[in-house]
Formats: sequence, C-alpha cells, structure tokens
Amino acid sequence: MPPTIRAVLCLVLGLPGYALAQTTQVNLTLSEGTNIAAAVSPDGRTVAFDLLGRIWIVPKDGGSATVLTDELGDAREPVWAADGSRIAFQSYRDGTWHIWSVGRDGTGLRQLTFGAFDDREPDYSPDGRFLVFASDRSGNYDIWRLDLAAGTLEQLTDDPMDDFAPAVSRDGRAIVFVSARKAGPGIWVRNANGLTERWAVTQGAVSAPSWSPDGQQIAFNLSTTGVSRLWIASKGGEPKAISPAEGDAFPFRATWLSATEILYTGDGHLQRASVLGDALPGISFEAKIGFSRKGYVKARRDFDSAGPNRVYGVVAPALSPDGTTVAFVALGDLWTARDGKLTRLTDDPYVQNDPAWSPDGRSLLYASDKSGTKELWIRDLAAGTERQLTRAAAGAAMPAWSPDGTRAVFILERGLGSELAGVDIATGEVKRLRTVFQPSRATWSPDGKLIAIAALKANSARYREGRSDILIMNPDGTGDRWVVLPGGRGFTSRGLDGPAWAPMGDRIAYGQDGLVWTMPVTPDGEPNGPPTRLSTELANTITWSGDGRSLLYQTTDGLRKVAVETGTTERIAIDLTWTRRIPTRRVVVHAGRLWDGLADTVRTDMDVVIVGHRIRNVVPHSAALHRDSVVDASGLTVMPGLVEGHAHLVMGEALGRTWLAYGITTVRDPASEPFQMRERREAVESGVRVGPRELATGRIFDGERIYYGFNNAMTPGGQLAQELERASALEFSLIKTYVRLPDVLQRRIIEYAHQHGIPVSSHELYPAVAFGADHVEHIRGTSRRGFSTKTSNLYRSYQDVIELLTQSGMSLTPTMGIQGGFFNLIQSDPSILDDPRLLLVNGPDYVPSLKALPRGGPFASTPAMMAAQGLTLKRVIEGGGRVIAGTDAPIIPYGLSLHTEIANYVEGGLTPVQALRTATSGFAEAAGLAKELGSVVVGRLADLVAVDGNPLERISDTRKVRVVLKNGEVYTEEQLLRGAIFPARVTPAPK
Repeated sequence: MPPTIRAVLCLVLGLPGYALAQTTQVNLTLSEGTNIAAAVSPDGRTVAFDLLGRIWIVPKDGGSATVLTDELGDAREPVWAADGSRIAFQSYRDGTWHIWSVGRDGTGLRQLTFGAFDDREPDYSPDGRFLVFASDRSGNYDIWRLDLAAGTLEQLTDDPMDDFAPAVSRDGRAIVFVSARKAGPGIWVRNANGLTERWAVTQGAVSAPSWSPDGQQIAFNLSTTGVSRLWIASKGGEPKAISPAEGDAFPFRATWLSATEILYTGDGHLQRASVLGDALPGISFEAKIGFSRKGYVKARRDFDSAGPNRVYGVVAPALSPDGTTVAFVALGDLWTARDGKLTRLTDDPYVQNDPAWSPDGRSLLYASDKSGTKELWIRDLAAGTERQLTRAAAGAAMPAWSPDGTRAVFILERGLGSELAGVDIATGEVKRLRTVFQPSRATWSPDGKLIAIAALKANSARYREGRSDILIMNPDGTGDRWVVLPGGRGFTSRGLDGPAWAPMGDRIAYGQDGLVWTMPVTPDGEPNGPPTRLSTELANTITWSGDGRSLLYQTTDGLRKVAVETGTTERIAIDLTWTRRIPTRRVVVHAGRLWDGLADTVRTDMDVVIVGHRIRNVVPHSAALHRDSVVDASGLTVMPGLVEGHAHLVMGEALGRTWLAYGITTVRDPASEPFQMRERREAVESGVRVGPRELATGRIFDGERIYYGFNNAMTPGGQLAQELERASALEFSLIKTYVRLPDVLQRRIIEYAHQHGIPVSSHELYPAVAFGADHVEHIRGTSRRGFSTKTSNLYRSYQDVIELLTQSGMSLTPTMGIQGGFFNLIQSDPSILDDPRLLLVNGPDYVPSLKALPRGGPFASTPAMMAAQGLTLKRVIEGGGRVIAGTDAPIIPYGLSLHTEIANYVEGGLTPVQALRTATSGFAEAAGLAKELGSVVVGRLADLVAVDGNPLERISDTRKVRVVLKNGEVYTEEQLLRGAIFPARVTPAPK
C-alpha cells in the first residue's frame, strides 16, 4: 500500500503509529560558521570562504555573502587565482576529493583533477600557471603540481611519510607544507632546487602554513589539547602565538594582508590578527540559506502480533563439501537443511554462529558463547556429540578449516578491533598470528600453504579509510602479499563475502558491487584472467562445494546455489517461522517514586498496572490492586526503561543480560550485518533468549573507500537500488549513511527511505539536513575532511550548527563519552568501575585496563572542552532541538556507558530531567515511537526500570538498577547477574 494512502487510512481509522506528513521550511541567516576556511582576493577587496560545504564571497568590509556553489559539492578551503578571476577549492562532488574551480561570479564550474585518488588543499602559483595540492596518488600524501594549461601532473615530494597542506611563496620559488617525516614532523619547505628542509620545530598538531609577503615568516595553526591558536615563525626561530589563548583558531590557511596583518578564521568568524599584537576587528558576513524538509509517514513497527512470522535471520549459511546440505544459524541455534528438511542441532539460549564444514563433511566447527565466552566448538554430526575446542579465545569468530582437517584459522574479536589466530584441531592449542582490522573470514589455498583474507589497505597514514583488498599470507601470519581485484576496486564489504578460494585452486570468489564474482587465479592467488559475474542480485556469504562446481550465496529473500560453469541457479528453501513471545499475566509495580518520562517531577506512592506487555493503568497506590504478581518498588524510583541510542551489537547471550541489568530495554544499532540484525531481533522477540528490543539497520551505506568491515562500498547503479530494496524487505529500523558517501547518493537514499517509512541517520549535518535526514551521529565524529563540521578542535559549535539542529527537527546523538567524557568521569570516580555487570561480557583484565588509562583515555579532553560540548547540547535543547543519548559502545563499555553519557550531559549543563529525557521520551519522540516507548503512560509497552535513590536529584542513581521490566517480563538484578536465562523459565515476579 502506498505510504500516502496508508497514512490517510490510519488517520481515518485511528490506528497508532502514524501522523500526517508535513513539510517544514527552514530559512536561516548565518553570521557564524564552524570550522570555516577563508582567503582574500589578490586585490584585497573580497573574501572567499566556505560555509556548509559551499563557497561564498563577501566584501572585505563585511556584509551580505553571495554563494557560488551548490549543496552537492562539499566545497572546502578556497584559494584565489592570481588575477582574481577564479577560486579553486577541494570538492567531493564525484565521491573523491578533487580540485575544482569556479568563476568569482559563480559561473564556469570546472573539475581540474581526476581519478581514484584524493586531492586536497590547493594553492595557486603567483603567476597563475600552476596549482599545488596534496594527494595520496603515490600511496601516501605528497605534494603535487598541476600545469593548468597542459593538464599535466608532477610529483614534487616523495617522502614515505605524509606531506600535505602546501602553500606557494609570493615569488613562486618555494613551497611550504606540513610533513609527518621521521626526520622531524612539522613545517617543511621545498626550495626552487627541489630540496627540502625543516622550517620550524613545533609541539602539537600543526596545520595550514602560509607565507608572509617577504617570504621570511610563516603563519600556521597549532592545536594542542584544549588550545588552538594562530602562530608565526621565522626560519629556525622560536614560534610566536598571535591569536588569543582563549580563542578558537580554526586549522586552515591564513592570508597575509600585509607584513603585519593576517586574516584567519576562528571563533565562528572571519578574524584579523596583528603580528604586532594590536587588536583588530573581524569581517562580518550574513549568509542566507533555505531548504524544505519534506515530511513522511514512518513505517509502523509491529510489537503486538503473534505470528507466525517468516524467519529472515538466516546467518552464515555454509555449503557442505558434497554440495547437498547447508549449515546455518537461525533463532540463536545451529541448523542444517537438506532436501527441504530442517534439523535443529542446538537448543539453548546461547548464541551459535559461523559454522564451517570439516573437509570430510562429518563435523561442523562453529562459534558459541555457551561456555561463558565466545569459543570454538566442534560437533560430530553422525554421533550428535560436541567438544569445546578453544578455552581462552574469548571472542572467536569465523573459523576456516584447513584442507587437511588438522588446523583452523579464525578471527579473535576485540571490541571493534580483531586478531587472526590459528588452532590445532586435535589439541585446541591457540596461536595468535597477527593483528588485522576487521577482516573477512579466512580462506585456505587447496594445498594448505597459504591463507587469504579481505583486509583494509589504507591509502595513507593520514586518513584511515581505504580499499578492501586481498591479503595473502602464510598460515603462520607472515609473508604478506597484497592482491588487487580486477579493475582496481575493492570488495563491497568484509565479513563472509569472500575471498573464497575454490577447492581446485583455480578461482577465487568474492563480492563486489553487491554481486558474486569469480576470478581465475594462479596457485599462489594472483589474478590470471578476467572475472566472471555469477549473480544479478545482492549476494552475501559465499561458500564452495568440495568439487568446486557449485557455489552457495545468500540473497535478500533466501539462498541460492549456482553451478559455476553454466550459471544456473537453484533456490535452497529455509522455511522457518517464529512467533512473538507476549506475556499474558497481570503485574502491578508499586512505585515509591514514579517518573513517567514526561513530567519535570516525580509522583509518589503510585501503582503501575500491566496486563501482558502493555501498561493498563497508572494510578495512586491501592492495596486492592495488589493481586496476581506484584513488584514491590515502594522504596525505589520507577521510570521508563532506558534507550541506548547508538551502540554496535555483537551476538552473545550475556550481552542481552548486560543491557537489561543496566535498565536498558531498547537499543538502537546504526551498523550491523543485515541477517545478524534480523537473527537478534527474531531470537529476542520470540523468547529464545533475553535482551533489549532492538532498532537496527544493516550495513552502513558508504562510498568507495571504507574503513569498517561492516560498511558497504556503494556504487550509484543497481547496487544502491538493491540495497535500498533490502532495507525495506528486511524491515530496517533505520538506514545509516557514512562519511565517504557522496551527497548526491545520500539524497537518493533519503528519498527512497522516506518513501518506505524508514528514518535515515548520517554522520553529516549539511546537506543531509536539507535532504530530510532524521538523525546526525556524534557531536564530533569521523569525517572525510579530516576535521569536523559540527565542532571545532576545541569542541565548540557555532550558529550554523546550532540553528540547523534547532530549526530542522533533526536529532543529534552527541556520544560525549567517546570524546573524553567517559574517561574523565571514571578517573574522577574510579568506583564507577567496581560494577559486577561489567564482567558479564568483559574479561577480568578489562576493568584494570580502564583504571590504568591516563586522563582523557584515548580521547584527550579538558574540562573546558567538555563544557563546550555541554553548552552545545544546552543550546540545542533550549532552542527546541532534539538530543538523544548514545555512546558508540563497545568503544566504551556496554551498558555502563549510557549512564556515564547521561551524567556527562548533566555535568555539561543539562538538568537531570533534561538528561533523562534524552534516553527515554526524547528518544521515542525522535524515533517516531512516542506512542510505544519512553514513557510510563497507559497503552505504552511495559518497559520499566526501578532504581535506588532519585535520578531527578542525583543523576548517578540511574546506575542503581534493582528490577527491570521489558515488554512486561520481570527481571531482578540477581537473576540477570546469575547466568543464562531461558525466557520461558523466568522466575515469576516477586509478590
């Protein structure tokens, strides 16, 4: 049914979950910008600057700004041609950073550099014949020169470390740049003879040098923790700061207006600084932007129907060596399918995953957390017996059996990091082979002499994104050799999508552009001919039959086995259903204090009456109501179940208990494998295991260069359309877009998602907000630019950010904890870590390692920087904007991180009730689930948490969870800490 018809019917019939779509017009006049860059025209009359990824000009005396480029270019760091007729800049218009230029009247937009490489930070030569820029064309960043007339390129530096941010001297004879050279990082100069020498010694992050008119001094930005200033230095001299110590100088190239006066950007403005120390006025601007945010009807999430429902969460299907049987995971358990017959091999609340067939087809090697940590197990299929293979791996995943059956290699997951390890099948002895970041499952050459994985091949040390290539090595993890796929492009993603070495050794199968391909290879894995496409539909999880004639892969709607030689396909049916577990009994919660998620105060001595999984009544306490099951919370504060708005989930029974033990009854996961997401949802909602309600996406929609293994390298053709169709078919709760995705594709994604009622979250603020994106992640997160567009280096956000958030309705998930807030908090009060809940999913060394971290942990921040983030949240909320709490766990610990995140908000200036709403009713409103979650109101889902103390007075009391109700089921702290819970055997609510 079309969304518009559905919306009208729901309005007429009074169905919940829908509202009429509305369009919001946003018109802003901006006089401040966050991390803007500027340059002055050669005649000194006009300033060009970037704001919201567009190039603007304003008269030198200030005034109304004129925009020259549109919202799709992500245009940054302008520089003027010598004659003042054109402005060059770096642009992401085509999905890679290239150098472009535009006429000063906004006409004649031209692309100047091309290719698969990133080109950044341009500067013109004084004669206007050349542009210099930084590029990773050579395998790291070097300085390059473009002849504008001939269109030819010349590499000017070739140090193995990164050189970047070049600027040409006024006489054109020298180029200054920043370098990470081992000989001494800092500011370097290349002279007319091509020789390089270090100009100045600096301590901190140096950026954006520029020459004085006489070539005797260089201005540059220097940032250290809590300080960002404009400096100048003579060759070999002591640097001198010329911008205020308390100011916020942005890290971009300054323009020398004279021998003593410099224009730079900082504190949201176009600023002027004097070498002599005089106070100088800045240059004001007014930039007007406007856009319409089209309303849409959010798809309704079903929390009530029993079913039966089709199982979509079929995980890690693997084809047997004889090609007759598929092993897979669904509803938390291990299964096989043969000739339409399904056999359930395990039946418990634990999580099984990643089955791998032994070469003889008699056994399955798989990962499970049934021993308390995620280890490898072997199941004898004929005997039905099992043995635990590893005993201290604690994170084992994606095993791959050697061809002779004596060994296996597997991935050790360590939070967001990982290691490659090997294990002896007979003894269980584990050897850690090497660290490798989120690779694919390993595959063996048929002779057992080599293994191959898809791994991240970074383009430079300066930026972390790169290409997923094949890494071939010896089975002991040595002897690296990289293999590039045909066409010079990488895998769609890493995980179970190849490489998969054919048993005969003559081919490798892999996923690219969302499809399955095979390429001929030599015995050592080198490409040996053109590739062959085997699918026309999205395909994942590739495995071979033992004879190499067949290949199994997973599509959105099922499994396919393809005959490699003929290309004919066969559908493998996995006809499983699940039924939603909905309790039927009546429970009364007697609350000594009740905060309903909406009011500013608590009510005392209240009863919450629950029938099944919804709240039936909320009334003053009455003994007459206390029949059936009663939860005595008369000495506690009862409030809505908490929502973790940004966490990346892994499969594990103990993790579900961890969330509930912290009072977290709903989790939003903005990055997941699509079929694992469905498996978690179906297993929890059917009652196979306990855990929070999950609102999740599949893989992140990203551009060609990816970082995380679960990101999708998107192409604009059929792959994007099929990925969007999958999002609808698998009922994604949201779609997440990432930093390398071109804006033109982001617009298409948002349009499609909203037509199907799916919210979209992004790392980007603008132009995503103009296209209608619902959420933006992180107050400061990963950016393709190398700097944030939401906060400065000092975590200060200016008018552009604040007004875009307050006027649009777009919600912000700040993740203050990973910006230093969590680490600062636990170091000021280490007792926070004396929490048995942390041990449910973390080993015994975890807490000591956290206590040993230096102040700020891996994300250094000062009290002033934390206060700046808090001020942004306060301004957004007081301006009518939306903030939802999220943490980016497991970067910081599951569960606890949400409580410290909320505490960070209070430290930053929010009231406790404002902070609590970000994890309750505020989240529900932003997610379009206000009629289901986030408040203790009649008709809402029965998600409640009872805590000691009163969080409205003391925010740390949120951690003191004693009883949790999720979907009407009652769990005590003792039950959740004790061990695995069969949902069907949950202890009745105490009377």
